[in-house]
Amino acid sequence: MYDLALVNAAELVTCNGSGKAEEDRLGVIRDGAFVVDDGRVVWVGTTKELSRKAFGKARRTIDARDNLVTPGFVDPHTHLVFAGSREDELERKVRGESYTSILASGGGILRTMRDTRRASAARIAQESMERLTQLVKNGVTTIEIKTGYGQRLADEMKLLDVISRLSRMSGVELVPTFLGLHATPSEFKSSKEYVDYAIREMLPAVARAKARPIFSDCFCEEGVFSRDECSKYLRASRELGLACKIHADEFSESGGASLAAEARCVSADHLGKSDPSGIQAMASRGVTAVLLPGTSLISGIGYANAPEILAAGCSVALGTDLSPNSWVESPQFVMSLACGGMRMTPAQSLLGFTRNAAQAIARDDLGFLGIGSAGDFVIHSLPGYRFLPYRVGGQYVQKVFRGGREVFSSMEG
Repeated sequence: MYDLALVNAAELVTCNGSGKAEEDRLGVIRDGAFVVDDGRVVWVGTTKELSRKAFGKARRTIDARDNLVTPGFVDPHTHLVFAGSREDELERKVRGESYTSILASGGGILRTMRDTRRASAARIAQESMERLTQLVKNGVTTIEIKTGYGQRLADEMKLLDVISRLSRMSGVELVPTFLGLHATPSEFKSSKEYVDYAIREMLPAVARAKARPIFSDCFCEEGVFSRDECSKYLRASRELGLACKIHADEFSESGGASLAAEARCVSADHLGKSDPSGIQAMASRGVTAVLLPGTSLISGIGYANAPEILAAGCSVALGTDLSPNSWVESPQFVMSLACGGMRMTPAQSLLGFTRNAAQAIARDDLGFLGIGSAGDFVIHSLPGYRFLPYRVGGQYVQKVFRGGREVFSSMEG
Protein backbone atom coordinates (compact mmCIF):
# COMPACT_ATOMS: atom_id res chain seq x y z
CA MET A 1 0.00 0.00 0.00
CA TYR A 2 1.19 3.49 -0.82
CA ASP A 3 0.02 6.94 0.22
CA LEU A 4 -1.37 8.63 -2.88
CA ALA A 5 -1.97 8.16 -6.58
CA LEU A 6 -2.96 10.87 -9.05
CA VAL A 7 -4.61 9.81 -12.31
CA ASN A 8 -6.27 11.30 -15.41
CA ALA A 9 -4.22 14.49 -15.81
CA ALA A 10 -4.92 16.00 -19.23
CA GLU A 11 -1.37 17.36 -19.12
CA LEU A 12 0.99 16.22 -16.40
CA VAL A 13 3.84 18.71 -16.67
CA THR A 14 6.72 17.00 -14.88
CA CYS A 15 9.39 19.66 -15.61
CA ASN A 16 11.65 16.63 -15.80
CA GLY A 17 12.06 16.20 -19.54
CA SER A 18 15.25 15.99 -21.56
CA GLY A 19 16.52 18.11 -24.41
CA LYS A 20 17.65 21.70 -24.79
CA ALA A 21 14.32 23.23 -25.84
CA GLU A 22 12.16 24.44 -22.98
CA GLU A 23 9.13 22.59 -24.35
CA ASP A 24 11.11 19.34 -24.17
CA ARG A 25 12.31 20.12 -20.64
CA LEU A 26 8.68 20.42 -19.51
CA GLY A 27 8.27 16.67 -19.93
CA VAL A 28 4.54 16.79 -20.65
CA ILE A 29 2.70 13.48 -20.24
CA ARG A 30 -0.81 13.19 -21.69
CA ASP A 31 -3.30 11.37 -19.46
CA GLY A 32 -0.58 11.51 -16.81
CA ALA A 33 -0.37 9.76 -13.48
CA PHE A 34 2.07 9.42 -10.61
CA VAL A 35 2.45 7.79 -7.22
CA VAL A 36 3.59 9.42 -3.96
CA ASP A 37 4.72 7.52 -0.88
CA ASP A 38 6.20 8.94 2.31
CA GLY A 39 6.15 12.42 0.79
CA ARG A 40 8.16 11.51 -2.32
CA VAL A 41 7.29 10.61 -5.90
CA VAL A 42 8.02 6.93 -6.54
CA TRP A 43 6.60 6.48 -10.03
CA VAL A 44 5.49 8.65 -13.00
CA GLY A 45 3.78 7.64 -16.23
CA THR A 46 0.34 7.43 -17.83
CA THR A 47 -2.91 6.43 -16.20
CA LYS A 48 -3.08 3.38 -18.45
CA GLU A 49 0.41 2.31 -17.40
CA LEU A 50 -0.45 2.75 -13.73
CA SER A 51 -3.45 0.45 -14.08
CA ARG A 52 -1.04 -2.33 -15.07
CA LYS A 53 1.36 -1.79 -12.19
CA ALA A 54 1.35 -4.02 -9.13
CA PHE A 55 1.76 -1.23 -6.60
CA GLY A 56 -1.09 -2.38 -4.40
CA LYS A 57 -3.83 -0.03 -3.29
CA ALA A 58 -3.37 3.69 -2.65
CA ARG A 59 -4.66 5.16 0.59
CA ARG A 60 -5.99 8.05 -1.49
CA THR A 61 -6.53 8.34 -5.24
CA ILE A 62 -6.86 11.81 -6.76
CA ASP A 63 -8.75 12.04 -10.04
CA ALA A 64 -7.44 15.09 -11.91
CA ARG A 65 -10.49 14.89 -14.22
CA ASP A 66 -8.65 15.89 -17.38
CA ASN A 67 -7.15 19.01 -15.84
CA LEU A 68 -3.61 20.37 -15.85
CA VAL A 69 -1.23 19.16 -13.14
CA THR A 70 2.10 20.84 -12.46
CA PRO A 71 4.76 20.69 -9.77
CA GLY A 72 4.15 22.96 -6.82
CA PHE A 73 5.40 26.45 -7.60
CA VAL A 74 8.61 27.66 -5.96
CA ASP A 75 8.76 31.38 -5.23
CA PRO A 76 12.49 32.15 -4.94
CA HIS A 77 12.26 35.85 -4.02
CA THR A 78 9.87 37.40 -1.49
CA HIS A 79 9.97 40.01 1.26
CA LEU A 80 6.81 38.56 2.76
CA VAL A 81 7.51 39.28 6.45
CA PHE A 82 6.85 42.94 7.34
CA ALA A 83 4.36 45.23 9.08
CA GLY A 84 2.24 48.00 7.59
CA SER A 85 1.73 48.97 3.96
CA ARG A 86 2.75 51.65 1.44
CA GLU A 87 -0.27 51.90 -0.83
CA ASP A 88 0.08 55.69 -1.21
CA GLU A 89 3.53 55.26 -2.78
CA LEU A 90 1.96 53.73 -5.88
CA GLU A 91 0.22 57.04 -6.50
CA ARG A 92 3.49 58.90 -5.90
CA LYS A 93 5.14 56.76 -8.58
CA VAL A 94 2.26 57.37 -10.97
CA ARG A 95 2.83 61.10 -10.46
CA GLY A 96 6.48 60.76 -11.43
CA GLU A 97 8.48 60.04 -8.27
CA SER A 98 11.05 57.28 -8.57
CA TYR A 99 11.62 54.40 -6.18
CA THR A 100 15.01 55.83 -5.19
CA SER A 101 13.67 59.36 -4.61
CA ILE A 102 10.94 57.97 -2.35
CA LEU A 103 13.60 56.05 -0.43
CA ALA A 104 15.78 59.16 -0.14
CA SER A 105 12.82 61.04 1.37
CA GLY A 106 12.48 58.48 4.15
CA GLY A 107 9.82 56.38 2.45
CA GLY A 108 10.13 52.97 0.84
CA ILE A 109 12.21 50.47 2.78
CA LEU A 110 12.91 53.00 5.54
CA ARG A 111 9.19 53.51 6.13
CA THR A 112 8.53 49.78 6.37
CA MET A 113 11.55 49.48 8.65
CA ARG A 114 9.99 51.93 11.09
CA ASP A 115 6.64 50.11 11.01
CA THR A 116 8.26 46.69 11.42
CA ARG A 117 10.51 47.76 14.28
CA ARG A 118 7.46 49.06 16.18
CA ALA A 119 5.33 45.97 15.56
CA SER A 120 5.26 42.90 17.78
CA ALA A 121 6.32 39.52 16.43
CA ALA A 122 2.72 38.33 16.88
CA ARG A 123 1.34 41.15 14.75
CA ILE A 124 3.94 40.64 12.01
CA ALA A 125 3.20 36.91 11.97
CA GLN A 126 -0.53 37.50 11.67
CA GLU A 127 -0.19 39.98 8.79
CA SER A 128 2.41 37.84 7.03
CA MET A 129 0.32 34.68 7.33
CA GLU A 130 -2.42 36.34 5.28
CA ARG A 131 0.04 37.02 2.47
CA LEU A 132 1.53 33.55 2.70
CA THR A 133 -1.94 32.00 2.46
CA GLN A 134 -2.59 33.91 -0.76
CA LEU A 135 0.57 32.45 -2.32
CA VAL A 136 -0.47 28.93 -1.31
CA LYS A 137 -3.93 29.45 -2.82
CA ASN A 138 -2.13 30.29 -6.07
CA GLY A 139 -0.14 27.06 -6.05
CA VAL A 140 3.08 27.97 -4.23
CA THR A 141 4.46 25.17 -2.03
CA THR A 142 7.96 26.55 -1.31
CA ILE A 143 8.63 30.21 -0.47
CA GLU A 144 11.93 32.00 0.05
CA ILE A 145 11.43 34.79 2.61
CA LYS A 146 13.90 37.59 3.30
CA THR A 147 14.32 39.64 6.44
CA GLY A 148 15.62 43.18 5.89
CA TYR A 149 13.02 45.40 7.53
CA GLY A 150 14.79 45.46 10.89
CA GLN A 151 18.38 46.38 9.99
CA ARG A 152 19.43 46.09 13.62
CA LEU A 153 20.15 42.85 15.40
CA ALA A 154 17.13 42.53 17.70
CA ASP A 155 14.66 43.26 14.90
CA GLU A 156 16.35 41.04 12.33
CA MET A 157 16.30 38.19 14.85
CA LYS A 158 12.62 38.95 15.44
CA LEU A 159 11.94 38.52 11.73
CA LEU A 160 13.88 35.25 11.57
CA ASP A 161 11.81 33.98 14.49
CA VAL A 162 8.61 35.01 12.68
CA ILE A 163 9.68 33.06 9.59
CA SER A 164 10.35 30.03 11.79
CA ARG A 165 6.90 30.42 13.39
CA LEU A 166 5.20 30.69 10.00
CA SER A 167 7.02 27.58 8.82
CA ARG A 168 5.46 25.58 11.64
CA MET A 169 2.00 27.05 11.02
CA SER A 170 1.73 27.06 7.24
CA GLY A 171 2.14 23.50 6.02
CA VAL A 172 4.46 24.61 3.22
CA GLU A 173 8.24 24.98 3.11
CA LEU A 174 9.77 28.35 3.92
CA VAL A 175 13.39 29.17 3.06
CA PRO A 176 14.81 31.95 5.28
CA THR A 177 17.22 34.56 3.92
CA PHE A 178 19.01 37.18 6.03
CA LEU A 179 18.91 40.41 4.03
CA GLY A 180 21.50 42.22 6.10
CA LEU A 181 22.09 45.06 3.63
CA HIS A 182 18.72 46.41 2.54
CA ALA A 183 18.89 50.11 3.47
CA THR A 184 21.00 52.20 5.83
CA PRO A 185 18.99 53.05 8.98
CA SER A 186 18.79 56.69 10.01
CA GLU A 187 20.81 56.11 13.19
CA PHE A 188 23.94 55.44 11.10
CA LYS A 189 25.95 58.26 9.57
CA SER A 190 26.85 56.40 6.39
CA SER A 191 26.38 53.15 4.53
CA LYS A 192 29.99 52.26 5.36
CA GLU A 193 29.31 52.59 9.08
CA TYR A 194 26.22 50.42 8.77
CA VAL A 195 27.99 47.77 6.67
CA ASP A 196 30.71 47.53 9.31
CA TYR A 197 27.99 47.05 11.97
CA ALA A 198 26.20 44.40 9.90
CA ILE A 199 29.40 42.42 9.42
CA ARG A 200 30.71 42.85 12.96
CA GLU A 201 27.50 42.47 15.00
CA MET A 202 24.67 40.99 12.97
CA LEU A 203 26.21 38.33 10.74
CA PRO A 204 27.94 36.34 13.52
CA ALA A 205 24.83 36.41 15.72
CA VAL A 206 22.55 35.41 12.85
CA ALA A 207 24.87 32.55 11.88
CA ARG A 208 24.65 31.21 15.46
CA ALA A 209 20.89 31.70 15.79
CA LYS A 210 18.50 28.83 16.43
CA ALA A 211 16.45 30.13 13.49
CA ARG A 212 19.60 30.28 11.33
CA PRO A 213 18.94 31.43 7.76
CA ILE A 214 20.07 29.45 4.74
CA PHE A 215 21.07 32.47 2.65
CA SER A 216 22.58 35.92 3.13
CA ASP A 217 21.55 38.68 0.74
CA CYS A 218 22.38 42.33 -0.03
CA PHE A 219 21.04 45.18 -2.17
CA CYS A 220 23.78 46.21 -4.60
CA GLU A 221 22.55 49.42 -6.14
CA GLU A 222 23.77 52.96 -6.78
CA GLY A 223 22.82 55.12 -3.81
CA VAL A 224 22.08 52.09 -1.60
CA PHE A 225 25.13 49.82 -1.15
CA SER A 226 28.15 49.85 -3.44
CA ARG A 227 29.76 46.89 -5.15
CA ASP A 228 32.72 47.08 -2.76
CA GLU A 229 30.45 47.18 0.31
CA CYS A 230 28.44 44.22 -0.94
CA SER A 231 31.59 42.28 -1.82
CA LYS A 232 32.89 42.72 1.72
CA TYR A 233 29.54 41.65 3.18
CA LEU A 234 29.20 38.57 0.95
CA ARG A 235 32.75 37.47 1.74
CA ALA A 236 31.98 37.68 5.47
CA SER A 237 28.74 35.75 4.92
CA ARG A 238 30.54 32.92 3.13
CA GLU A 239 33.14 32.71 5.88
CA LEU A 240 30.30 32.06 8.33
CA GLY A 241 28.90 29.26 6.17
CA LEU A 242 25.96 31.13 4.68
CA ALA A 243 25.13 30.70 1.00
CA CYS A 244 24.80 33.99 -0.86
CA LYS A 245 22.28 35.85 -2.97
CA ILE A 246 22.34 39.40 -4.30
CA HIS A 247 19.87 42.08 -5.44
CA ALA A 248 21.71 43.28 -8.54
CA ASP A 249 21.40 46.12 -11.04
CA GLU A 250 17.71 46.87 -10.53
CA PHE A 251 17.83 50.59 -11.36
CA SER A 252 21.37 51.05 -12.65
CA GLU A 253 24.41 49.04 -13.71
CA SER A 254 26.08 48.69 -10.31
CA GLY A 255 28.38 45.76 -11.07
CA GLY A 256 26.03 43.43 -9.20
CA ALA A 257 25.88 40.74 -11.86
CA SER A 258 29.65 40.42 -12.12
CA LEU A 259 29.89 40.44 -8.31
CA ALA A 260 27.36 37.59 -8.19
CA ALA A 261 29.72 35.53 -10.33
CA GLU A 262 32.80 36.60 -8.40
CA ALA A 263 31.18 35.82 -5.03
CA ARG A 264 29.71 32.54 -6.33
CA CYS A 265 26.19 33.54 -5.38
CA VAL A 266 23.43 30.99 -5.85
CA SER A 267 21.32 33.65 -7.57
CA ALA A 268 21.36 37.25 -8.70
CA ASP A 269 17.96 38.93 -8.69
CA HIS A 270 16.36 41.81 -10.68
CA LEU A 271 19.11 42.37 -13.33
CA GLY A 272 17.16 45.11 -15.10
CA LYS A 273 20.28 47.10 -16.00
CA SER A 274 23.01 44.47 -15.98
CA ASP A 275 25.89 44.69 -18.41
CA PRO A 276 26.09 41.72 -20.85
CA SER A 277 29.58 40.90 -19.58
CA GLY A 278 28.17 40.50 -16.07
CA ILE A 279 25.48 38.17 -17.35
CA GLN A 280 28.10 36.14 -19.22
CA ALA A 281 30.12 35.87 -16.02
CA MET A 282 27.04 34.64 -14.17
CA ALA A 283 26.40 32.00 -16.82
CA SER A 284 30.00 30.77 -16.62
CA ARG A 285 29.68 30.32 -12.84
CA GLY A 286 26.20 28.78 -12.88
CA VAL A 287 24.51 31.69 -11.09
CA THR A 288 20.73 31.54 -11.56
CA ALA A 289 19.06 34.74 -12.77
CA VAL A 290 15.87 35.56 -10.83
CA LEU A 291 13.73 38.03 -12.78
CA LEU A 292 10.93 40.01 -11.13
CA PRO A 293 8.66 41.56 -13.78
CA GLY A 294 5.95 42.42 -11.23
CA THR A 295 8.37 44.84 -9.60
CA SER A 296 9.22 46.41 -12.95
CA LEU A 297 5.52 47.02 -13.55
CA ILE A 298 4.83 48.55 -10.13
CA SER A 299 8.04 50.61 -9.97
CA GLY A 300 7.71 51.86 -13.54
CA ILE A 301 11.14 50.63 -14.60
CA GLY A 302 12.27 48.62 -17.60
CA TYR A 303 11.99 44.85 -17.70
CA ALA A 304 15.09 42.70 -17.58
CA ASN A 305 16.26 41.49 -20.98
CA ALA A 306 15.17 37.88 -20.56
CA PRO A 307 16.00 36.73 -24.14
CA GLU A 308 19.56 38.07 -23.77
CA ILE A 309 19.99 36.46 -20.36
CA LEU A 310 18.68 33.12 -21.67
CA ALA A 311 20.89 33.35 -24.76
CA ALA A 312 23.92 33.86 -22.52
CA GLY A 313 23.22 30.46 -20.96
CA CYS A 314 21.78 31.48 -17.58
CA SER A 315 18.96 29.52 -16.00
CA VAL A 316 16.12 32.01 -15.55
CA ALA A 317 13.81 31.81 -12.57
CA LEU A 318 10.86 34.05 -11.79
CA GLY A 319 9.71 35.42 -8.45
CA THR A 320 6.80 37.48 -7.19
CA ASP A 321 8.98 39.84 -5.10
CA LEU A 322 5.98 40.04 -2.76
CA SER A 323 6.80 43.09 -0.65
CA PRO A 324 5.29 46.40 0.50
CA ASN A 325 6.70 47.96 -2.68
CA SER A 326 5.28 45.37 -5.11
CA TRP A 327 2.47 43.51 -3.36
CA VAL A 328 2.25 40.72 -5.93
CA GLU A 329 0.69 37.46 -4.74
CA SER A 330 0.16 35.57 -8.01
CA PRO A 331 2.81 33.54 -9.85
CA GLN A 332 0.35 33.19 -12.73
CA PHE A 333 0.22 36.99 -13.12
CA VAL A 334 4.02 37.14 -13.05
CA MET A 335 4.12 34.47 -15.78
CA SER A 336 1.81 36.65 -17.88
CA LEU A 337 4.15 39.63 -17.40
CA ALA A 338 7.14 37.44 -18.25
CA CYS A 339 5.53 36.48 -21.55
CA GLY A 340 4.05 39.86 -22.46
CA GLY A 341 6.71 42.14 -21.00
CA MET A 342 9.92 40.14 -21.27
CA ARG A 343 9.12 37.96 -24.32
CA MET A 344 9.54 34.68 -22.51
CA THR A 345 7.58 31.70 -23.81
CA PRO A 346 4.91 29.98 -21.69
CA ALA A 347 7.28 27.04 -21.25
CA GLN A 348 10.09 29.31 -20.07
CA SER A 349 7.77 31.09 -17.65
CA LEU A 350 6.55 27.82 -16.12
CA LEU A 351 10.11 26.53 -15.72
CA GLY A 352 10.82 29.89 -14.10
CA PHE A 353 8.48 29.07 -11.20
CA THR A 354 9.40 25.38 -10.97
CA ARG A 355 12.70 23.72 -11.92
CA ASN A 356 14.71 26.93 -12.34
CA ALA A 357 13.23 28.51 -9.22
CA ALA A 358 14.36 25.47 -7.26
CA GLN A 359 17.90 26.06 -8.59
CA ALA A 360 17.68 29.62 -7.27
CA ILE A 361 17.34 28.25 -3.74
CA ALA A 362 19.90 25.47 -4.31
CA ARG A 363 17.39 22.60 -4.20
CA ASP A 364 17.48 19.58 -6.49
CA ASP A 365 14.37 17.85 -5.10
CA LEU A 366 11.82 20.57 -5.86
CA GLY A 367 10.20 22.07 -8.94
CA PHE A 368 9.68 18.82 -10.82
CA LEU A 369 7.79 15.53 -10.58
CA GLY A 370 10.09 12.57 -10.96
CA ILE A 371 11.30 9.63 -8.92
CA GLY A 372 12.71 10.96 -5.66
CA SER A 373 11.26 14.45 -5.99
CA ALA A 374 9.07 16.01 -3.33
CA GLY A 375 5.41 15.14 -3.77
CA ASP A 376 4.48 18.81 -4.25
CA PHE A 377 1.90 19.40 -6.97
CA VAL A 378 -1.00 21.58 -8.11
CA ILE A 379 -4.21 20.70 -9.93
CA HIS A 380 -5.41 23.58 -12.13
CA SER A 381 -8.87 23.87 -13.68
CA LEU A 382 -7.18 24.43 -17.04
CA PRO A 383 -6.60 22.04 -19.97
CA GLY A 384 -2.92 22.77 -20.53
CA TYR A 385 0.12 24.71 -19.32
CA ARG A 386 -0.12 27.41 -21.99
CA PHE A 387 -3.28 28.65 -20.28
CA LEU A 388 -1.34 29.64 -17.13
CA PRO A 389 -0.03 32.94 -18.57
CA TYR A 390 -2.85 33.24 -21.11
CA ARG A 391 -5.83 33.52 -18.72
CA VAL A 392 -4.93 36.56 -16.64
CA GLY A 393 -6.41 37.38 -13.25
CA GLY A 394 -8.70 34.41 -12.69
CA GLN A 395 -8.59 31.79 -9.94
CA TYR A 396 -7.86 28.40 -11.51
CA VAL A 397 -6.11 26.45 -8.75
CA GLN A 398 -8.25 23.54 -7.55
CA LYS A 399 -5.95 21.75 -5.12
CA VAL A 400 -2.44 22.16 -3.76
CA PHE A 401 -0.40 19.34 -2.22
CA ARG A 402 2.89 19.41 -0.38
CA GLY A 403 4.67 16.12 0.24
CA GLY A 404 1.52 14.30 -0.86
CA ARG A 405 -0.61 16.12 1.73
CA GLU A 406 -3.38 18.49 0.70
CA VAL A 407 -2.75 22.04 1.93
CA PHE A 408 -5.42 23.89 -0.08
CA SER A 409 -8.62 23.09 -1.94
CA SER A 410 -11.01 25.47 -3.67
CA MET A 411 -13.53 22.66 -4.10
CA GLU A 412 -16.39 21.91 -1.72
CA GLY A 413 -16.65 18.49 -0.17
